[in-house]
Amino acid sequence: MSQKDIINWDDSSIHIPNMPKARQVKVWDILVRVTHWTIAAGIIANLLFTEDSSELHEYVGYTVLGLVVVRLLWGLVGTRYARFTSFFPTPTRLKRHLSALSVRRVDEQHLGHNPSAALMMLSLWAVIIGLGITGYLMDAAIFSNIELLGDKDFLEEIHELLANSLYLLVPLHIIAAIAMSYWQRQNLIKSMITGKKTVTDKPSTMK
Repeated sequence: MSQKDIINWDDSSIHIPNMPKARQVKVWDILVRVTHWTIAAGIIANLLFTEDSSELHEYVGYTVLGLVVVRLLWGLVGTRYARFTSFFPTPTRLKRHLSALSVRRVDEQHLGHNPSAALMMLSLWAVIIGLGITGYLMDAAIFSNIELLGDKDFLEEIHELLANSLYLLVPLHIIAAIAMSYWQRQNLIKSMITGKKTVTDKPSTMK
């Protein structure tokens, strides 16, 4: 054992060689965080608290749809980790991410949304867009007496099916965030509030 490997417990500045240094990295910008939590609040409000077909229900639904559109545009021109180019779930990225997960390593190459989370996000956004479109078409069918993509009953069935899918997707999203936080020892929910994640200078296997 070399002298540098001996820890002097009387020294207030203990140095352990080769120990990875933790650092805070700003990942989520304010627009990503605000749209994320506002969309989440809108979904919960319309699923649990507003009355179907009410003006409030429609207002909340269109607001959520508008926020998703803003987020999609931000995915094209926004900050580094907000862009689709950094997290779009290609097969290669999915394979690399799952490999990192298998050894409980933080996938720093996907420090923003990892590919599996990206799949969930895209699914949620697609459902919200579908809800907005069917909701609008139902209103159009009522007020103009024009059948668009089928009659009102058909549109209502699609709208209800999409809404019911959120009862599965939303809890799955929350459970996955909690599980990933535990598995990678990274508080993902907190990071979506503060915008920061804790990483090490050199990714290493967690034990």
